[in-house]
Amino acid sequence: MFLISWLLFSSITGYVQNDVQNEVHEWGIVVFEENSPLMCGETWQNINLYPDYVLVEACAEAPVVWIYGEPFENGTFTVTTGEQNITLTYPAPDRAALGLAEWDILAYSSSVVVVGSIEETPLEQEETVNIYDGPFWWAMDSWREVQSLSLYQDYTGITENFLYYECEVHPGFTDNFFQWSANGNPVFPGTEIQEALYFTPGGVFSVSVPTAEFTPLTLPMLNGIDTNTILDTFSAWGRSNLETAEISALWETWEPVFTEEDSFWLVFPIPEQYYSSISTIKLETPESRLIVYDRLFLGAVKLNN
Repeated sequence: MFLISWLLFSSITGYVQNDVQNEVHEWGIVVFEENSPLMCGETWQNINLYPDYVLVEACAEAPVVWIYGEPFENGTFTVTTGEQNITLTYPAPDRAALGLAEWDILAYSSSVVVVGSIEETPLEQEETVNIYDGPFWWAMDSWREVQSLSLYQDYTGITENFLYYECEVHPGFTDNFFQWSANGNPVFPGTEIQEALYFTPGGVFSVSVPTAEFTPLTLPMLNGIDTNTILDTFSAWGRSNLETAEISALWETWEPVFTEEDSFWLVFPIPEQYYSSISTIKLETPESRLIVYDRLFLGAVKLNN
């Protein structure tokens, strides 16, 4: 009777043995700008190269994905964004459509890869160089330092330890967190967003978000850039589930942006319940295994001074 009950419970709950599992880690930044939004998938100034591009209020910039755990063959990683454009991917996906990108990947560790139950050495790249000169090309070396599984994609012949995409965020997403003032600065109601990091020309500060317009007009005392405070804050916002190297890569990627000369940025954690409104990610493998997802999205507003 116990066995029958257990089998019935397993069939209902979709029981999967947890001795074989993978972890999928992701971080990204949603950039909010009212009057002069950057172009998704491009650098700050490249909007002039695309005169027909329709500007949007918010973009998910540089979501980066790493996969850990047991190696696998014939896996598929999927990003879906509903009706919003996926504006950039690296490597190029095997399949793409409006709001959809899919990569067919083989994942292996740095020492061996199991193919057909036979242990073989990692795939040889024949000393080829992964050529990419798009947005955040300079940050990818820090992404590669993360000790995750290597991901080989036959479609492009590229092996990387990460997947990268960018996407538009649907109109109205901003309204979940703040309204724009007449000056083009955020006005928070004090519900979803209550804490932030405030980047100024004089330093970075941990602040409580007021229920009023957040402006850069009144500067606190200058304290410079305290990298440890930034890393500790990002880690806490990620519930400490992301690897230290991932958090470091997050800061190395965005430090040139948040510390650009004479700029003021407000950076805050986006509550987890809104992640699916940005994108949905899914890893599928031929055999049943437990897949654990740990994601972190931050919001960033460039203040008008």
